[in-house]
Amino acid sequence: MKQDIRIPIIFISGHADIPDAAQAFRAGAVDFLEKPFANEVLLERIDEAIKNDLIFRKAFAKKHVIQERIDHLTAREKEVLHLITSSHSNKEAAKKLHISNRTVDVHRASIMAKMQAENITDLITMVIYCEPPGTGLLSSDISL
Repeated sequence: MKQDIRIPIIFISGHADIPDAAQAFRAGAVDFLEKPFANEVLLERIDEAIKNDLIFRKAFAKKHVIQERIDHLTAREKEVLHLITSSHSNKEAAKKLHISNRTVDVHRASIMAKMQAENITDLITMVIYCEPPGTGLLSSDISL
């Protein structure tokens, strides 16, 4: 089972070269210091790593909350969500899904409530926030 544990790592070495530094960064290091170094530099790098980690954790928590809301949508609501956040009108969504405009309206109202979105812009922002770059957030759930 994969756990999303992320610890900021500062790699310190007395005998490092460029390949070692590159390997440390590929392995997840946030910084690389070569000995000898001033204590102030280490403390600054630790402070920076902690601040960046807090920013990451807040963003991760926000994304997790939004994704949980998406996961609680029905399959049909996910289809409607995908269409309305992809600039389709309710009428176009109804036609693509072979359902009535009124049914799309009902699903849209349910989606807005479940997602706790105040308006369509808020909803689109949530979807974009959760969407991994270069992929469709809901594409695996939708067969349109």
